[in-house]
Amino acid sequence: MPAAAPFVRVAAPIAALIASLARWQVQGSQNLYTALHKRFYVPDRDLGWRVSTQHPIWLGLDVCAVIAAVAFGVLIAALVVRRRERAGNALEQERARAVPVRATALRAASWIIALLPLAVPIAAFASGPGPLHGVDTLPPTAAVLVESGIEGSLDAAPGRYIVVPHAGTSITAHLSAGGEAFDARFDHDITGTWLGNPRDLRAAMHAEISVAATAVDTGVGERTKHAREGYLHADEFPRITLALDRAEAVRADGPGRLAFRAPATVQLMGKTHAVAVTGTLAKPDAAALARLGVTGDVLLVQADFALAIHETALAKNAGDFDGDRLPIHVSFVLRRSP
Repeated sequence: MPAAAPFVRVAAPIAALIASLARWQVQGSQNLYTALHKRFYVPDRDLGWRVSTQHPIWLGLDVCAVIAAVAFGVLIAALVVRRRERAGNALEQERARAVPVRATALRAASWIIALLPLAVPIAAFASGPGPLHGVDTLPPTAAVLVESGIEGSLDAAPGRYIVVPHAGTSITAHLSAGGEAFDARFDHDITGTWLGNPRDLRAAMHAEISVAATAVDTGVGERTKHAREGYLHADEFPRITLALDRAEAVRADGPGRLAFRAPATVQLMGKTHAVAVTGTLAKPDAAALARLGVTGDVLLVQADFALAIHETALAKNAGDFDGDRLPIHVSFVLRRSP
């Protein structure tokens, strides 16, 4: 085998590494971890932002490190193969046989392993660059300022409104850990009700929303598993709840929309936390209902609050986070129950 042959074999994983790093650079998010179905948010006229239906493969430095390790392993394997063949040929020559010894099986295996990493950048580039105007973390909501007093109302029937499973129903916590910003998003297994009168928000009301801790999704499989088991302890604390009983302040914020501020409580991992919720309550018109694909008496809620990490059961892991607060955005589609 020619002296340069081992380096021919390692050229494939090196090419895969260069292409993967190029993809990582083009992505522009400087992410550490690979996402096989990258989540993007795109602007939505009714919900503010929604999750895009495009989910490209988003390469991280972790997979680049794996490809580099493969390249090194292939080089070592090629050198081992050459050494065995040379040793075998020397032995055969001593026995006066001129047929060179070839480690055919080892050669074939090393070539297969060398070529496999090429599938990574090929698949990533083929999956596309992501949606136009898409962002990979939910943009912060503009601050809702409601001084005091309850003014304004919505022309919607009073009664019991239930949370509807919908693309517009989700809870998103924005996190920064290990130098990387990402969202921990809950977009299914959300249940709850709001009992109140949109025409008179001074009247008695009660809202309680609950989400399964196992519904969390950070966008990376192993990180999501660690969030469920190592942080939220979903087996011990299966659900997270948000409850409120009154509005502190309300004002009109455009046609068919109210801005509000309300005191609420969050039940997280066995502890109760008082939070201040600010947001909007809106009644979509017929065109918006058609775009959303829902019918009936519908209300849309967009709201924000934050938890101080050191006050929660996550305090023991506070050093893992880059900040001291967890900003949380909730988005609910509510429909009046007959």
